Amino acid sequence: MVAPITIKIKGLKELKAAFKRSPGIVRTQITKAIALSVALVNRQAKQEAPVKTGRLRAGIRSKISPFQGMVESTVNYGIFIHEGTSAHIIRPVKKKALYWKGAAHPVKSVQHPGTKANPFMKRGAERSEGQVQVIFQRAINNVANRLSL
Repeated sequence: MVAPITIKIKGLKELKAAFKRSPGIVRTQITKAIALSVALVNRQAKQEAPVKTGRLRAGIRSKISPFQGMVESTVNYGIFIHEGTSAHIIRPVKKKALYWKGAAHPVKSVQHPGTKANPFMKRGAERSEGQVQVIFQRAINNVANRLSL
């Protein structure tokens, strides 16, 4: 029978301890990276948003949950500005006719030509992409550094 051979690995105890700490370290660093990234995209989207009353910009909000972040427009017309609209007929909803200041007379309907898309959220995200990459690379480096202690 062959006698067992024992090989001692230097630093194994420290490596085991680092692996036990790793979920918390990863969670902390990724959460920080997501929060920074979402704030950056939010800021860029607001800069890209068209301004008529300021309501569209004010309606751009961020949400952060575990390992996830989101930037969205909370105003009901934000999607129509972002994606545009096709030509459509506008009819009265609460009255029998449409009328506006400067119109010659009330009308039963009008043909709207549609609106061109203005993808302000997409532009905000695209403008942020390089900085988001840097933020996450820094987080990965922080995780590696903390685990190597």
